[in-house]
Amino acid sequence: MSRALTLGQAALDRLMPMHLCLAEDGAIRFAGPTMQKLVPPGAQVVEDVFVEARGVETGCVITQIRASEPGKRLSLRLRHHRQMVLRGHVVAPGFGGLLLNFGFGVSLSDAVAAFGLTENDFAPSELALELMFLQEANRAIQGELARFNRHLMLARQDAEREAHTDPLTGVLNRRGLLAAMRGALDPRGGQGFALVHLDLDNFKPVNDSLGHAAGDRLLRDVAQVLGRMTRSRDHVARIGGDEFVLILGGAWTCQALTHIGARIIRGIEQVSPGDCRVSASLGVVLSAGYGPDDIDRMLNDADVALYRSKRAGKGRVSVAPLPAAPDLRPFPAPR
Repeated sequence: MSRALTLGQAALDRLMPMHLCLAEDGAIRFAGPTMQKLVPPGAQVVEDVFVEARGVETGCVITQIRASEPGKRLSLRLRHHRQMVLRGHVVAPGFGGLLLNFGFGVSLSDAVAAFGLTENDFAPSELALELMFLQEANRAIQGELARFNRHLMLARQDAEREAHTDPLTGVLNRRGLLAAMRGALDPRGGQGFALVHLDLDNFKPVNDSLGHAAGDRLLRDVAQVLGRMTRSRDHVARIGGDEFVLILGGAWTCQALTHIGARIIRGIEQVSPGDCRVSASLGVVLSAGYGPDDIDRMLNDADVALYRSKRAGKGRVSVAPLPAAPDLRPFPAPR
């Protein structure tokens, strides 16, 4: 037994929001609420909305629709969004013309983004809803993973920064200095540098007469002096007690190093507390002649140059000769 079933426009809209009703000649009679978002303004016939799925504009879209066999899928491509292929069925509704009902299939993501579609644009039974929920959940998971990875990266950077930083002065510690020297001695860098080993003169009386808090303040002041005397590409490190090391990038002459050393000494003397008369002795080594595996040797040579300054009367700069040269040359700091 068969019965005729008549659906009003409101029922069609709820059950099939992607439907499109055509006259026999392809003129658009009406469309469901979601299909209306896809139909460009002013569209009168089906060719204004679709081209054939393979993208060829033959002007025979209505012929393809009429020839669509019952039970087989019809595929059409949106004229103004060629990346989107809609798939659906064609039926004769009984009141003349043709009734098409479509789905997005694999074009769902593009359609949601292009037309701002939401779950209200699909029938409750539409499988597209499930896909949308899955995609929404996937986006949420991807977003959380991205945030987690970002926090993890920042935490790792903070941990590395703390592991390479002297907590008292905020400059590099010994570990940070070694990392900076490895980078500076890398032959791929192709740029020389000067390594300056600095030790404060008369620092012990500060702790003895003014207390360790005053000594700590002086070390922080010295770090600030060194920071002002260096450039962004240079490195300042405190390697223990009242000893600092600088990495000064670029090519240097002995005269230039003596002058910058004198400026550093004067800057430190100006922040000396009370009558303690704190100054500094410097030992300098040029990177020429040292390789990536010579970090310890270079530090030792700078240390030797430093104590040459100490023995020569303190408050001065000693520039070590290049490896294989016989003597160190201590230079009194210009006043």
